[in-house]
Amino acid sequence: MKGNSYYKRLGNNILKWRKIRNLSQQELALLSDTDRSYLAEVEEGKANPSIKFLNKITRALKVNIKELIKDL
Repeated sequence: MKGNSYYKRLGNNILKWRKIRNLSQQELALLSDTDRSYLAEVEEGKANPSIKFLNKITRALKVNIKELIKDL
């Protein structure tokens, strides 16, 4: 399914920036006021995150949303 490949690439981008910032999933979830298990699903490409979720993540990671959706 084509949509799944987009979600997987988005999840990989979030994971990449989380690793760059040296954060665990739990730390990023706390910083972004999101659920850790949902964050894990997003990183694995198993969820379709909302704009609101992505906004919280970008703020916590201190990265522009363009970086997260790059190469989708």
